[in-house]
Amino acid sequence: MDLAAPKRRRLTFGEEDLLVEEGKPQAHRRRNTLSASGSQDFSDGDGKEDLRKDAGNMALLTVLYLMQGVPLGLTSGAMPFVLQAKASYTQIGVFSLATYPYSFKLFWSPIVDSVYSLRMGRRKSWVVPIQLASGALMLLQADWAERKLEAADVASVTGLFFVLVLLAATQDIAVDGWALTLLSRRNVGWAATCQTVGMNIGYFSSFTVFLALNDASFCNKYLRSAPSTYGVLRLGDYMRFWGWAYIGITLALLFFKREKNFKHAGPGSQEAEEASEGLTEAYRQLWGVIKLPAVRRLSIVLLLFRLGMLPAEQAGPLKLLEKGVSKEALAGLVLLEFPCELLSALVAGRWAARTSPFNPFLKGFFLRLCIAALLTVVVYQFPSGAESLGSHPLQFAALAACGVLTSFTSTLMFTSLGSFFNRISDPAMGGAYLTLLNTIANMGVILPKLGIFALIDALTSRQCKVPSHSAKHPMELTFDASILCPRNKVAAEGDNDCTRQGGQQTEPGLKVHVTMT
Repeated sequence: MDLAAPKRRRLTFGEEDLLVEEGKPQAHRRRNTLSASGSQDFSDGDGKEDLRKDAGNMALLTVLYLMQGVPLGLTSGAMPFVLQAKASYTQIGVFSLATYPYSFKLFWSPIVDSVYSLRMGRRKSWVVPIQLASGALMLLQADWAERKLEAADVASVTGLFFVLVLLAATQDIAVDGWALTLLSRRNVGWAATCQTVGMNIGYFSSFTVFLALNDASFCNKYLRSAPSTYGVLRLGDYMRFWGWAYIGITLALLFFKREKNFKHAGPGSQEAEEASEGLTEAYRQLWGVIKLPAVRRLSIVLLLFRLGMLPAEQAGPLKLLEKGVSKEALAGLVLLEFPCELLSALVAGRWAARTSPFNPFLKGFFLRLCIAALLTVVVYQFPSGAESLGSHPLQFAALAACGVLTSFTSTLMFTSLGSFFNRISDPAMGGAYLTLLNTIANMGVILPKLGIFALIDALTSRQCKVPSHSAKHPMELTFDASILCPRNKVAAEGDNDCTRQGGQQTEPGLKVHVTMT
């Protein structure tokens, strides 16, 4: 064995290289290069793509990504809607901190890549215990979470969901790395489609399905003969269901899915080299990738490209709730969007597989930016008190069109970007390379949220309308400019100068309907 000076290994991103010293032979290393047109150079490809060979592994990836979508759907989708009636926009922004582990998983991704059990498998060593821990946490904390939510204890609820998202983010690192080797090289671009379909199904169940079944008005209208003040599905019941589902799926994965064991691979094989890299080497390689000029330029794009659309997409649904639109109606709109998300994932997967993944991404970006501007106008002009489609069909049709197009373009962009990341990621670094790119992309979504919600509170002006003393219109509320209103939504609904005088606070343009009994 030659123990001379260490060899140097080349990390690649597109056409830019970085040499990294490594005390292992280079002869068996693969280069994962991307041409200027975006097409990948598969030196070991052997003909036409054959998806049937990887159908079972693609199904497994879809299920694993679905399990990520469940806590993310609750954290990013349903909980802000539930908290909207109990908390201020700033508090909702504080709850968004629970999603931060997904943006900072890069810091522990080399640990997930480097520390594992050969007997269980490099990826199963993390996927199995993480999913069992997630299931146990949901089972044990289901009732506690329900009580804290009813009490509007935002800090406690944020802490619980922070841990759930932390576990989901760690599982994501392992699954991303597994996807690069679980699928054949010519099919690896389809991992992004598996991710999109799986996460959308999990997100849909935790957002649309949970929100509808948790809403008392929806359940009283469609599911019950006798009305109740609660929905048929409480948060605790939902968490218990998925807790048992997590445990059952994970046990099946543990006993019925074998992961390739590199212990018996040849000493010069790529698999043996990839599996034996130490923790220090993994962090050193990751730092080498971060220093690549192409990665730095891409990072700027990933952090900034959503700023033109995030305010409209994040604030729009909450402003509609303030205007009196029911959660049932909004859940119905999301129900329309779900098939479009699955369709766009398949379209993007086929499109990105045939050409550069950035072609569908750029087309989706410009269209989504225009839709965000249109959505802002639609929400601003939306009439107050328009609770359902039956009362204001044209307005809801415009809102549904914006929602469907936003869903289609966002999923198209997400899948295309994921396919691009899978193509340029170096399998020799496991999931760390892919996690780096996904982390930067997620930071562009999550980091601005707290500022957006804080600005909504700061920029929202409220007016006080008090009962009229006119004999002709005794029930009419009139604007009184002398009464100052708190900007904070919770404070505005509590004890203040306006409510003490029998008034109600609204935003400019909102009509208040008064009923007397």
